[in-house]
Amino acid sequence: MASLALCAATSHVGAIVKNPDAAPEQSGRLHQAWRLLDEEIARLELDAVVVIATDHYETFGLENYPAFCLGLAPEHEAWGEFGNPSGTVAGRPEAAARLLEGLTARGFDLARSHTMALDHSFMVPLVKLPSAAAAGVVPLFVNCNTPPLPGLGRCLELGRALRDSIRELPGDQRIGVIGTGGLSHWVGLPRFGDINEAFDHALLDLLVQGRLDEIARWDDAWIQQEAGNGALELRTWLITAAAAGGPARVLGYEPMAPWTVGIGVTAFDVVEGP
Repeated sequence: MASLALCAATSHVGAIVKNPDAAPEQSGRLHQAWRLLDEEIARLELDAVVVIATDHYETFGLENYPAFCLGLAPEHEAWGEFGNPSGTVAGRPEAAARLLEGLTARGFDLARSHTMALDHSFMVPLVKLPSAAAAGVVPLFVNCNTPPLPGLGRCLELGRALRDSIRELPGDQRIGVIGTGGLSHWVGLPRFGDINEAFDHALLDLLVQGRLDEIARWDDAWIQQEAGNGALELRTWLITAAAAGGPARVLGYEPMAPWTVGIGVTAFDVVEGP
């Protein structure tokens, strides 16, 4: 039986790698948090990492826009859009196919892609966490920006189903899960550049306390009003937290005005058993 060895979540804005030294005191603390998380991933010697992220109309458009999609390619090419990271990342198609079977059996009819390319929402965290990229990835796309969005409660259920499906993988594989997105930010709106620190801290505090059901009851209209349309990406954090089952450990948080995003870096305690 495989083990869920690591769960973590982090923001993914492209400025993290395109303007890494902005606000050096703040960004320095964040880069240190990513280094610590990457060292933890390296120590675990993972066999694959499920990376949960969204897409910004690079891979998916209105002609075909799933709620959830799992990538089964042996290699995933990066879009490299707008100067974001390019190149390729090794996939783990056998693990992905098994996870697709497990999630389908648990009532999640995910779309699948054997050619899924990755935009910055996947690639920026993989650049900051090279040990995750080296383990090979199973990309899990979540619609976070094109209504109707999957409900927060449904995302909570998906995280729990993902945990159980991972543990059903054959052999003694060690699997990680990394959610990416958020925190507060407004994309393409008049409030672009605003950051709501109070919202970010409220979310992180609930994750630390393991109060996921409270987050799942939040209303999307309220989230957008308080923290911007970019904060709807908290879905990826909720899936990851539900997979872990335990509280978050906040490795870093900064309201990064030069990057226009509240940036969080967290790891989660993984609970054994059901």
